[in-house]
Amino acid sequence: MSIVQTIRGPIDSSELGRVLSHEHFTNGMGGMEHVVGLLDREAMITRCVNALERAKAVGIDGILDVTPNDLGRQVWLFEAVAERTTSNVIAATGVYRWVPPYFFGWDADEIAAYFIREIEDGIEGSNVHAAIIKLAWDIEYQLNDPAIRLTPRAMLERTARAAARASKATGVPITCHTRAIDELGTPLLDIFDDEGLDLRAVTIGHSNDTQDLDYLRGLLRRGATVGLDRFGNGDAEYIAQRSGVALGLIQSGFAGQVSLGHDASPAGLWGRWIEDDAVAEAAWTRVSNLEVPWLLANGATEADIDSMLRGSIRATFEAAAAMAGK
Repeated sequence: MSIVQTIRGPIDSSELGRVLSHEHFTNGMGGMEHVVGLLDREAMITRCVNALERAKAVGIDGILDVTPNDLGRQVWLFEAVAERTTSNVIAATGVYRWVPPYFFGWDADEIAAYFIREIEDGIEGSNVHAAIIKLAWDIEYQLNDPAIRLTPRAMLERTARAAARASKATGVPITCHTRAIDELGTPLLDIFDDEGLDLRAVTIGHSNDTQDLDYLRGLLRRGATVGLDRFGNGDAEYIAQRSGVALGLIQSGFAGQVSLGHDASPAGLWGRWIEDDAVAEAAWTRVSNLEVPWLLANGATEADIDSMLRGSIRATFEAAAAMAGK
């Protein structure tokens, strides 16, 4: 067992319940709250509260909100929702795909110190503490020139080392947006290994963007959790394809190292505001309503489902806490 900070305060890891591993209250860009006319705050609060309640109605007790500052994290939104929900919501520190320029002058230890402050002291002076570190490696990782010091790859690798050091210091896990078709989980785990991180505290996310089970089993054998956390379509072929990845990993004996989610937001601003409230509020129900029934109909057990929605997430928090002696 370990203590996990939620937006409503600390709980024991045994109280997390069934958790979606990769979601967002909102998204967009850092500082978007200062763009006049962009945010409808009351609508955002209502949508997030309603989405949590709909998720709870289908057996989901909480979410990991993996939105760092530069992706549009809104602390006021956490504070407002915390007053209106009993769900377990975990907030994140970390960095998204395009490392912001204010990181460029910091070395890995200075970036780690920033992550640590948001974990230990609270985010933006609030009582909301980050309890997970988010990294995002995507097509930018291909951009590299050894002659240039601040290439996207160099900065992404620097932030990965920072995340590992902050995780070891604070006892919180790391979750990673990755481009699965480029197998970016492998170089991430190599860096974490080099930093002496317990890979059981790491989730390699967006892994159901590939059907390459050999790649995914390779990550799992190293001890990491695989996040099958992109699920946003009700088409039968899509459901079978995405759920089939989960089933293949269950059949390989890895249910306890698989987590599920949507990568969805009921109040997101990236792209455009979703006009249909019902569509937005259903963002966190498709795993329960579509994927889980498919898995059960095709050979998975209730114990497998519980391992993916409850056991795997809890294990990442407890492994991270153990590294820090907590």
